[in-house]
Amino acid sequence: MKLAAIGQFLLKRAQDTDAVKPMSVDAFVKIARENGINMTADRFRLLASQQPLNNIIDNVQGDEIIWKGTKVAGAPGGDKMSVDQARKTVNQMAKRAIDLK
Repeated sequence: MKLAAIGQFLLKRAQDTDAVKPMSVDAFVKIARENGINMTADRFRLLASQQPLNNIIDNVQGDEIIWKGTKVAGAPGGDKMSVDQARKTVNQMAKRAIDLK
C-alpha cells in the first residue's frame, strides 16, 4: 500500500505539472527505500504490472516508468499536447471567434 501511495503521489505530481518525462526505475526504487520499503528494480518491475500499481503505471520500458495519463502527443498512444501545440490551437480558436463577430 505504501508503494501504491508513493506511485499515486508521483503520478499526481506529474499530472499537476504537465510533466511528460518518464521517471527512472532507480529513482522510484530510491524513493521507496527512503520510505522504509525494501525494494529492488527487478521486484518493482514485477509489481508494476500488478494491482494496485498497474492502475497508475502505464508501462515500464527499459529503465523508465511511463505514468498513466502522461504520454506525449504524437508519440504512440500519446494523449498530451505540447505547450506550443496548445497555444497554436487556442490562437486559432480565438481567431475563429473574432471572425464570427
